[in-house]
Amino acid sequence: MKEKPLHEKIIDLASLLMALTYIGGGIYLISSSLSFNLLPVGSMQRNAFAGILILYGFYRGYRVWKK
Repeated sequence: MKEKPLHEKIIDLASLLMALTYIGGGIYLISSSLSFNLLPVGSMQRNAFAGILILYGFYRGYRVWKK
């Protein structure tokens, strides 16, 4: 099987790093009390936003994995 070109490997690596960033950001938003006063701690909006970040991170990771 032919190996991927270097630029495709770099794009895949960057996409995986972004997926991990989204997942980590969502987990951090749920677990920390530091949100720069953007959203109140423990609020429904904050947890919903964190959940969306986590789900989007998994979605991006899945897309890269299947590619």
